Amino acid sequence: MLSGCSGSHRADVEALPIRNYLEKPGDFLGNRYVLRAQINEQLKWEKGLGRVLAVLAEGSEARLPIFVPEAVGENLHVGQRYEFQVIIEQGGLIYVEALQKY
Repeated sequence: MLSGCSGSHRADVEALPIRNYLEKPGDFLGNRYVLRAQINEQLKWEKGLGRVLAVLAEGSEARLPIFVPEAVGENLHVGQRYEFQVIIEQGGLIYVEALQKY
């Protein structure tokens, strides 16, 4: 079960097209995707808000910043692999709505 899941089924959500996203993140605003990735580094944490992580996307050498709200996050550690259910927010921010360790 995805932590923080809002009732949508991840089988209905396509994988984030990493290469296309990196070229033009604005083209993906408001879209939802699945992102399978390994946590590479915690960039920032703010109590009551959440954390910004750098992740390495599966099948790619891309290092992506993602935002994990405090309500969705749990104990997240460098090296762990997750399937993230994400939405692309304003500015091209990858915002995590739910996650599941794999």
